[in-house]
Parts: sequence; C-alpha cells; structure tokens
Amino acid sequence: MKAKYYTLIAVAIISALLLIGCAGKKKNVQAAPRDSAALYTDGMVLVNGGKYKEAIEVFTRLKDYFPSDELYAPKADLRIADCNFFRKEYPESITRYLEFKKQYPFHPDIPYAEYQLGLCYYRQVLSMDRDQKATARALTAFQNVVANYPNTVFAQKSEEKIVFCQRRLAENELYVADFYLRKGKYSAAEKRASSALAKYPVSGIKDQGLYYLALALHKQERDPEALTPLTFLVRDYPQSLFAKPGERLLASLKAQGVVAASTMNESLALTRDAKALDKTGKDLPFRITADSSRNIPENNAILYTGDVVALGDEVTVRCESLLLTMDAGDVYKEIVARKEVVVKKGEQQFFCDKAVWSATQKTVVMTENAKIRGVGEWTRGDEITLHLDTGKVEIKGEKVEQMQEEKSRKKL
Repeated sequence: MKAKYYTLIAVAIISALLLIGCAGKKKNVQAAPRDSAALYTDGMVLVNGGKYKEAIEVFTRLKDYFPSDELYAPKADLRIADCNFFRKEYPESITRYLEFKKQYPFHPDIPYAEYQLGLCYYRQVLSMDRDQKATARALTAFQNVVANYPNTVFAQKSEEKIVFCQRRLAENELYVADFYLRKGKYSAAEKRASSALAKYPVSGIKDQGLYYLALALHKQERDPEALTPLTFLVRDYPQSLFAKPGERLLASLKAQGVVAASTMNESLALTRDAKALDKTGKDLPFRITADSSRNIPENNAILYTGDVVALGDEVTVRCESLLLTMDAGDVYKEIVARKEVVVKKGEQQFFCDKAVWSATQKTVVMTENAKIRGVGEWTRGDEITLHLDTGKVEIKGEKVEQMQEEKSRKKL
C-alpha cells in the first residue's frame, strides 16, 4: 500500500515539474523584446537564409510590440510583403504592398514597393494565347514607377519590363487577330490589329500588325485603306517574314489601279511618332494615347480612359481619365484629367486627382489633393496653378510637409 502511495507522489511531483518547465518555456517565448532594431535584424537574418515563413513571424512580432516605431514598423510591413513574394504568394504580396502604399504614402521605400507590385503581376504573366490581365496590370505598375520616380534604379528596371509587357500584349492582340482572319471575321481582325499598332507601337512586332491590318482591310474590299499599312510594311520592314506577301499584295493592288485613301488618319495612327494634325492642318498641342476612347458628339469632345498619356511640347499629363473638349473648328479648347493625375514640366512634378488645361489661359490648374514633390518635402495646396508660358507656379492654401524619410533620419 505504501509503495503505491509513494508511486503516486512521485508521479505528481514529476508532472508538476514538467508543467513548470513548459510554463517557463512558454513564458520565455512570449517575453516582450526590448529592442525593435535587434528584432528587425533577426528577421533579416532569416530572410537572407531563405527562411521566409519564420521571418514573417519575427516581423509580425515586431509590429505587435512596436506598432508606433516610425522606422522599423513600416520596414517590417514591407519585409512581410517581400517574404510573401519570395514564397510566390503573389495575391497576398500584392495586398501587402498596396496596404503599405496606403498606410505610408510618403515613405522613402514607396518606389521599391511600386516596383515590387509590378513584379508580382509580372511573375503571373501567361503565354500570348492566354488571358493578359496580369500583363496589363504589370505594365501599368511599371509605367507608374517610370512616371513618378524617373531618377531611381527602379525606373531603369521598370523600363526593361515595360518593353516585355508591351510585346506580350501586342502578341496577344495579333494572336487573336490571326484567329479572326482564319475564321473570316475580318472586321474583328482589323480592330485587333489596329489596337496592337496604336497601343504598342514599339513592341517589336509592328510588321506583323501592319500585315494583318492590311489583309483584314483587303478582305473587306477596302483596298484604298489597305494600301497605307502595306506601304509602311514594305518600306520600313524589308527583312520581315511578312514583307514578301505584303509586296505581292501591294503590287497586285497597284496593278489594279488602286489609289491610297485620301485621309491621313491611318497613317498617323500607324506611325504614332508623327505630329498630330487637326482638320485645319495646324499642329495640335498634345498627342494623346489611352487604352480606350469614346466620342461625345453632343459636347464635341472625346473621353479617353485607362493609362492616358497626353504628351505636349510644354507639359506631359498622365492620368486614368481625360476629357478633351474642342471648339466648333475642332481645335483643342480644354482638357480635364482625373484620377491619379501626374503633371510634369521639366524637372517639376505635380500630383493631384483633377487637372484642367486651358488653351486660352495657357495654364494647368490642379485641385483635389494637389501637391508638388520637393527635396525631402511635399508642398500641398487647395489649388495649384502652373503657367505654361512662364513656368510660374501659384499655390492657394500652401502647406509644406516633410517626407517620411526626413522623420526617420531625425529619429536616428
């Protein structure tokens, strides 16, 4: 009986010791760290060793214990996004980078976050016969880096990726155009080929686009219009695989006495580097490109949407939506740019959500979160007016804010 009694006591003592040991370990794991810098360093050691899951846990712990740390809390957010990227968890990584941009809009690592966001989409690009949503999003992201941060290493890297994305999107358009040509749907083929030439003029496969466009027009018995792309093809791409069939078709049309259409619209759309002309033959102040456009006859206007770029001699405007209004003589009167607007004149860069260009006033008036990027600071204003003839800038409700990088330096 005594033996059994002593055995029970021994089991109880051992169990208690085990519980104490476990409690001690648990307490040790959850002990609050004393230094955010040391914790960040621990996380980076794990990242460099390829232990991304463990690194996420360390960076998450840093955020939990030091949420107000101006230096390391944002960096921890960014490193978590990086770890998701390295683990090929692209949707999660995209969400993280977008949250970083929203939470820390003036952080010095924003150019890096923008570039990484583009890479997330870039890594999901499919072959030319598949859906190209990821390619289009990657292109937009890389173009934003180049437009907003032109003097960074990320802009240089983005330019290389832009070339690839434009080629892949053009390949997809022409793949579909070829499909429609083989199915006898020539109008649809024409639209696809025209789209490829207009949107991606430096894709490297312009010769193929010219041939498909000419063939689609020819099949629709619109030979006078087909003569223009055929002429460009034979003249500019004599070594192309499409040059020989293009020459044969061009010779056949000329032998039949076909004369090129009198309008120059196709020629200007195809070259894209020619100066745009209005109906009176005068130079227009802007050359506008966009993902899509729609005429608004009742207002004598054109609405451009999706990655809009208005390139002028004095100023360049990038935005998501642009309304061009013309007078009775079809001369530019006003441009209203909206959503994520970037206005650039020389080295000056302006950001806002609405910008109005006036032909009569020769000004660009920016409102709705309008600001100017400076060295280490933002200058905001209720209304910022840029005078194009003199370069003078007027700011109403001026307010200067330091960028996040300056605050970080002070803490260090």
